[in-house]
Amino acid sequence: MPDSSKKALRREALVRLKAAASADPAQLRSAVLCSKLAPYLKGNPKTVAIYAPLPHEVNLLPLLQEFPLHRFVFPLCLPEHQLEFRHVQDTERDMQPGAMNIPEPAPHTLAVKPEDIDLLIVPGVAFSRQGDRLGYGGGYYDRFIPRCTRARVLALAFEEQIYDALPTEEHDLRIPLIITAG
Repeated sequence: MPDSSKKALRREALVRLKAAASADPAQLRSAVLCSKLAPYLKGNPKTVAIYAPLPHEVNLLPLLQEFPLHRFVFPLCLPEHQLEFRHVQDTERDMQPGAMNIPEPAPHTLAVKPEDIDLLIVPGVAFSRQGDRLGYGGGYYDRFIPRCTRARVLALAFEEQIYDALPTEEHDLRIPLIITAG
């Protein structure tokens, strides 16, 4: 499908998502989704790739306190739409404002190899029931996911992010597991 249909759907999905977040703060809804994620975090310490949430996204930050033995890594956007994940122990100390004021790992944090990630939690604007993902349009995760050779890849999504179908292009990757509150 042409990129223009993705842009239009992205705008529509963000309006739905932001409206739902203003009507019902994301904190409680995020807690429900994080509790559904908990079984995937049980067991030996893991390297878990998460992201600093925008106000309308699922907030994964409480996981750092709930699962202190895991190593949590956050994305840093690099030139040419590439991602590097870095170990963050304390979001207050180890994160700083990045592009569009989205928190990103500070320069003193250590990079983690993609093949060392056990669980990769992918953000998105919208998802289909078949696992298609509509991101923010940069293709960062579509380039990064194949490099995570041992990671279990999944996403957490609010109900208003779920669509019956999404426009996709050849380079768009499917997310094997999407956890919702339903």
